[in-house]
Amino acid sequence: MTNDDPICVRCNRPVRVSRDQFEVFERMHYICFHYEFEHDPADPDEECRASGCPSASLAGGRVRVLETAAQLSLEAAQGAPWPNDTLVTYLEALSGWLADSEGFYANQNRIPPGNGWEVVNDALRAATVYE
Repeated sequence: MTNDDPICVRCNRPVRVSRDQFEVFERMHYICFHYEFEHDPADPDEECRASGCPSASLAGGRVRVLETAAQLSLEAAQGAPWPNDTLVTYLEALSGWLADSEGFYANQNRIPPGNGWEVVNDALRAATVYE
């Protein structure tokens, strides 16, 4: 900390990392700005609709990924009629979908999830049919 670090008007702590955007964020840390102006009316522990929401990592997507993987395993064992029904085609589709995922969210008028688990969950299911 230096003596000339600006002080956040919300938490009264020095602003160092986002110092170059101090004025843009209304003289606050990005996190303070987000929770002050962008996050409502969402619960602070839930991801809001703002891209890059700091609460995204708390959303618990890991459990959904595990459930989706288990469901896909059952479907595959029962001979699901997926276009990508081999490991090679599935993995190729998974890679392709992940590379193009921003387009998927844009086409659905959705903000890409800030929680990586949610993206993986969407990718697991999409890879069964992605071309």
